[in-house]
Amino acid sequence: MTTVRPKKIHSIHLLRGVAIIMIVFSHCLGVFKNSHLIANSYLFSFLNLFAFNFTTFFVLIAGFLFQHLTYKYDVKGYYLSKFKTVVCPYISVSIFCFLYFHYQYLSKLPVFSLTEPSSSISIVKMMLTGTQLLPLWFMPMIIIIFAISPLLYKWSKKSLIIIGLVSMFWVVMFTKPDYKQPLLNLLHYGPVYLTGMMIKQNYEKIMKLVEDNLALVIFFFGLCLFIPFAYRYVDYFGVERLYYDTLQKIILFILALYFLDGLNHKNNEGGIYKFFSYLANVSFPIYFIHQIIVLFLEQQLVNSPFGYIIKTDNGQLASFGAISFLICTLTISIFIANTIKFIFKDKAKYLIGGNR
Repeated sequence: MTTVRPKKIHSIHLLRGVAIIMIVFSHCLGVFKNSHLIANSYLFSFLNLFAFNFTTFFVLIAGFLFQHLTYKYDVKGYYLSKFKTVVCPYISVSIFCFLYFHYQYLSKLPVFSLTEPSSSISIVKMMLTGTQLLPLWFMPMIIIIFAISPLLYKWSKKSLIIIGLVSMFWVVMFTKPDYKQPLLNLLHYGPVYLTGMMIKQNYEKIMKLVEDNLALVIFFFGLCLFIPFAYRYVDYFGVERLYYDTLQKIILFILALYFLDGLNHKNNEGGIYKFFSYLANVSFPIYFIHQIIVLFLEQQLVNSPFGYIIKTDNGQLASFGAISFLICTLTISIFIANTIKFIFKDKAKYLIGGNR
C-alpha cells in the first residue's frame, strides 16, 4: 500500500516564527528587574504575562509535527536526526557556556571528587538539568520526549481525543515546576506534547468546532488571560492554586491555527509571511544563541550611562526597553547564526541547530 504524504501546514511553520519572537521577548522583559514594575504598570504586567511560557507553543508544534510526520517515522533515523540537530548543538552551546559563564567557578573545583563538589560532577548536573544557561532547561526535557518516541508513535495510531482533553485539565492542576527539574517539567509538558498530537489528529474537527463556537473559545482564552492578570492585584481571588498560563497558550495556539488556516490553501508570497517564515527557519539557532546576546547587551547597558533603566519602576520605559532589546537580540542572533552557517556550512547544525 502506498503511503500518502500529507500536505505542508503553513500555519504551523508561521507559528514557530511567532513562538521564537515571544520566547526571546520574555527573556528581554526579564532584563528589567525592578520588583515593583508589575505592581506599578498594567502595560508591563500584561506584556510579562502574555509573553510568558510561549515554550508551550514549541512543545505543541513538536507534538503536532510528530503526528503529522508519522508516515515516515523510523526509530533509528529519528534518533539519529535528533542526535544531530538537538543533542549535538545542546552539547556545543553548553561547552561555550561552561567556558564563558562558568569557567571561573569550575576552575576552582577539583576535576573529580567523591567527597566534595567537583567540576566534572557540576558539569554533568548542569547538562542533566539545563541550568548552564536559562533557556537550556528545555533541552533535557524535550530530549526525554524524543527518547520515548516509539511509545508516542504507538499512541499516534490510536484516538487521542480523551488524552488531549485530560492533558488540558492536567496542566491546570499540575503547576509548571521549577525549571531546574526536568522530570517534573516532563510531567507538565509531556501532556502538552500529546495535546499537539491530538490537535493534528483531529485538525479538521477542531477547526470546525472553533468556527461554530468562536466567541466561546475567545471567551475562554480571555478568561485564562484575565484570571492570572487579575490576581496579581487582588489579595484573594479564589483560584490561586490553579495554573492557567499553559492552558491559555494551548487555547491561543488553537485560535491561531484557526485564523491562519487560510494560509494552508494558497501560495504565500506576502512580506509578513516571508518575515515570520524566515524567523521560523532560523528559530532553533536563535533559541540556542539569544540568551547569550541578551546577557551581553544587558552588561553593556549596565556599564553605560543609561544603566539606571534596568532598575526603573516606569513600566512604559521598561516595556520600550524590552522591545528594543528584542529587536537588537533577534538581529544579532540572526547575524551570528548566518555567520556560523557561512563558515561551517552544513556542519553548523551540529553547533547551533539547523535551519528548518
